[in-house]
Amino acid sequence: MDSQHVTLDSLPYIDKEYDDPATREHVLGLIQEEMAQMSPPLMPKSAHIFKSNDTLRKEYERVRSGHSLPPFDTTRYNISAPTSDTASAWQQASNNAASQLEHQTTRIDNLELLQNFGAQAWKLSNHQKEQLLSSIENRTQKLREEGVHVNKARKYEQTEAGVRLSELEERWSDGVRRCVEIQVACGRLQQEINVLETSK
Repeated sequence: MDSQHVTLDSLPYIDKEYDDPATREHVLGLIQEEMAQMSPPLMPKSAHIFKSNDTLRKEYERVRSGHSLPPFDTTRYNISAPTSDTASAWQQASNNAASQLEHQTTRIDNLELLQNFGAQAWKLSNHQKEQLLSSIENRTQKLREEGVHVNKARKYEQTEAGVRLSELEERWSDGVRRCVEIQVACGRLQQEINVLETSK
């Protein structure tokens, strides 16, 4: 079915049957009855990601058992003297010191970049977000206005159709009434004919 050409027989602006409390109660009862027959979507009993990923599974088990996270290990950031006088111990201490120096140099570089360009980057980011927000707000307002326009047009069309439907319903009622009157008159004439035929 083409979603652009859907015919609805609902006329909420002129159908007043739902205003009747008995009708409303009946409709709500039908809806509840239908909903009772619907099966709710079930969530999977277990998430498969925990079975296939060892890290997630271990973390899940840790949380499930109530154990807290181990404290953050800062010992690797300490620069300490070698534990022995061997060349490998001094080499390891030297490598650690060089690594810490490089890390601190990188931090200083990042802080200098932030100091020189951070404010401008922050302002630019805020400006871009404000433009995005403005665009979304404008689109939302446009969609609201379109919705109001559609509802006004729908109300006008249904009100006009309601007048025509009322006229047609009245004509139909008059036609039915006349048919009944004609049937009654025909019944009387048939009785008169029967009386005349029996009196001959």
